[in-house]
Amino acid sequence: MPCTSDFCSKHIYPDNYIVLCHGFLGTDGMMGINYFRGVKADLESQGCKVVVPKVSMTGSIDERAGQLNSQINDSLGLRPGHSMGGLDARRLVHMADLRYNVLSITTISTPHYGSPIASLSDSLGVLSRLQCKILLGLLSGSGKAMNDMTPQNMTHFNANYKDVAGIKYYSVTSKFDPRINHLFFISNKHIKNQSDPRYPEAFGENDGMVSVGSAKWGEYLGLEGDTSHIGVVGWGITGITAGDSNYDTEDMYRRLVHNVARKVEGKA
Repeated sequence: MPCTSDFCSKHIYPDNYIVLCHGFLGTDGMMGINYFRGVKADLESQGCKVVVPKVSMTGSIDERAGQLNSQINDSLGLRPGHSMGGLDARRLVHMADLRYNVLSITTISTPHYGSPIASLSDSLGVLSRLQCKILLGLLSGSGKAMNDMTPQNMTHFNANYKDVAGIKYYSVTSKFDPRINHLFFISNKHIKNQSDPRYPEAFGENDGMVSVGSAKWGEYLGLEGDTSHIGVVGWGITGITAGDSNYDTEDMYRRLVHNVARKVEGKA
């Protein structure tokens, strides 16, 4: 899917620090695996200053935001966050002990209105809610992340943590139609074909985990290419289990930081 909007113009890079906030079950550098595959190195090659904090893989939004806060010391910063990382960034800026200024938050496939997958509906045909909570607790000592991202709990989150004056908010997401043997085939169909009148934004076209409607927050920058929830961080599944496109993740992040360099820092 070619990008034709102003969002895709010639890249300009920001002067302020870029803090990449990873999502649920993510970390950075564990066993040599980078969550934002190739992104940090690519942005640094363009002269950007990039930080990738490590927070709990499955902790609550409050816990993860607190961990972010303890690892950031720079006076000014731009916060791109993938999935739950975008919620961590939104929560972070409401903390009373911030030692720095946040200029913008760009969320990527973030479930601002929740994800039905977080509710672990029986119709998914996977592990029970209790089994999943036990598994998540074993992974990181906390199984709170999924509960925080249900549509019901995100309604409360949005009421409690509104946008902060002076911070620019942007969002972007993707959608795709996976083949039957794709990791996200069942979840994609569940989100696309089910509905709940209480949470209309949480359903519809999606990336396998988060609907397009749920990912929209602040100034919406539009849809990315035909790729999945993990494709937008460089881990799309292609080949025999095709469903993701051969997506250029590095180019997307260049365009995201170009957007804030131009609109937030005023660079031309």
